[in-house]
Amino acid sequence: MERIALVEKAPSERELIERAKLYDPDALREIYERFSPGIYRYIYYRVGDAELAEDLRADVFLRMLEGIERFDYRGWSISAWLYRIAHDRVVDHLRRQRRRQHVALDEQWIDSSDGPDEVLLNRLDREDLRRAILQLTEEQQQVILLRFIEDLSLKEVAQIVGRTEGAIKALQHRGLQSLLRLLRPGQVE
Repeated sequence: MERIALVEKAPSERELIERAKLYDPDALREIYERFSPGIYRYIYYRVGDAELAEDLRADVFLRMLEGIERFDYRGWSISAWLYRIAHDRVVDHLRRQRRRQHVALDEQWIDSSDGPDEVLLNRLDREDLRRAILQLTEEQQQVILLRFIEDLSLKEVAQIVGRTEGAIKALQHRGLQSLLRLLRPGQVE
């Protein structure tokens, strides 16, 4: 007699949202576990402060809880909604902040298998990249972070930013050109 293993199918995003609207703890936990790391990275690259990024991430998920009942699934993914909330929270913070503080990268970003030289070079490279990204326009920063740090598609980024895919491609191109000039001065004509 053959045994058929039953594999638990992951709920669709629509099902997950409907369960979350009912404050199902498992659905809320799954949303948090699925999207929290990316939201943290996105915020961290914008603010450069690990503790502040954690606070803003918590605020994003608090706002999600406050607004989940009103979330209307109109083809927008929940990740687009969460990144939009994260973007708004970062912008609010930066508006209130007169100056930006520099804090060294969190230890969690370091691969412990690397030797001290590699760790230092990786840390310097990441910090140089973060500083260069902060010199881009607000829209370019958002597009570059969502496309390359969070690995989102053009369509997803367009939903989050509220622009067309063509506009996202143009912002991405201009942002990458600016990054190249900032990171490799004198090598780009």
